[in-house]
Amino acid sequence: MKLTVVIPSRDKLPLLQRTLAALWDQDLPAESWDVVVVDDGSRDGTGAWLAEESARRQGRLTVVAPPRNVGRAAARNLGARAATAAAVLFLDDDIVAPPGLLSAHLAILARHPGDGTIGLVRTACDVIDAPHFHYLDTRGVAKAVGDTVPARYLVTQNTAVPRDAFLAVGGFDESFRAYGFEDMDLGFRLEDAGVVFRPLLAPVPEHVHHHTLAQWLAKKRECGHGPLQHLARRHPHRLREMRLGVLFDLGGAAPRPRCRSRFWAGLFAGALRRAAAAWPTGPRHRPLAFRAYARLLDLLVLTAYCQGLTDPMSDPPVRDDA
Repeated sequence: MKLTVVIPSRDKLPLLQRTLAALWDQDLPAESWDVVVVDDGSRDGTGAWLAEESARRQGRLTVVAPPRNVGRAAARNLGARAATAAAVLFLDDDIVAPPGLLSAHLAILARHPGDGTIGLVRTACDVIDAPHFHYLDTRGVAKAVGDTVPARYLVTQNTAVPRDAFLAVGGFDESFRAYGFEDMDLGFRLEDAGVVFRPLLAPVPEHVHHHTLAQWLAKKRECGHGPLQHLARRHPHRLREMRLGVLFDLGGAAPRPRCRSRFWAGLFAGALRRAAAAWPTGPRHRPLAFRAYARLLDLLVLTAYCQGLTDPMSDPPVRDDA
């Protein structure tokens, strides 16, 4: 089996260079894998560097460059359509893969034909400067028990799917224009089509992109503004599974947001943020009383979604930053 790695990127050339450098050190034969990078409207020299890198790699690196910024979902679709392999591994441009990562994905896919994989990712040690990184590293597939995982854990940092199944369900839904939930929507549609997801817990790639707690919560608020509502309309029966039923009235023909007051959502969020900022930590910024801290951040995420649901601003511009 052959694997094509698909990486969308926009204006993160130093991180993309680290990501690709790690990939070239994989332990697979060159003929069993290749890379497609989608340069989604970069303005930082990414295009020129990729042209040189593609020439050096002699056919192993394909560059797709749409004429304008098309966003995360469309960029990944372009990459998957340009793929030459039976399986597509989606990585982000800030993920540094250990040498055995691709062979580990291929081993699972070979044992379970037609299934997909969702791989663990951890924050690089030199990025961790606050306790929220430890919380992030315990989410999603990090909670896996057994040899399958639910589709809601699908994130595009490190996940592989059969290309035929991906194309059969229409790929990523390009109507997800702002940040968030286009990956979970894909996972739900693949799962509904019969794809089973297998966890890949080792080897573990590193996420090398720093973001503050405030930046991360701003993305969650952006998710709540448009993408979460779109996801709720498409998969209303999944909201309780996602533990997001509290944000919607599910009694009607279509889910309706329950969040009505921006004032109360903002007031509650402010109190929670202050508590998170003052949380005691141990070595390497690890939060003490971790379960309580995790519950606090769970509530912070809900309040950020709620703020997004009540936000009157127009849809955010298309972009692909992770």
